[in-house]
Amino acid sequence: MLLRAGRPASSKTEAENKAEMQAWGVFMGGLGQKGQLAGGLPLQSGGKVVSPKGTSNEPSKSDTGDIVGGYLIVKSDSYDEAVEIAKACPHIANEGNIEVREIAPMPEM
Repeated sequence: MLLRAGRPASSKTEAENKAEMQAWGVFMGGLGQKGQLAGGLPLQSGGKVVSPKGTSNEPSKSDTGDIVGGYLIVKSDSYDEAVEIAKACPHIANEGNIEVREIAPMPEM
């Protein structure tokens, strides 16, 4: 799950930020108890994009301009179940959006 956009902490009150962190604790704790959490972290702002044209100091954005701010790797029995997990994520309530993608198996080399 790629977490994009959302209201920055600097635009919210201390109470709003505290409530959001508590919601994240409950959400992540629930994933952990169900054995669905495989990894994930927030990402630092900024970044660089390396391409054949060179290196840019601008982080990569989606078509809507939203920068990926974090990621979660979850285990689910189906793609639809992963979508339902994303719908329950506190990032949605924070006005963000989540791109749900499957991890493709690496082909043999």
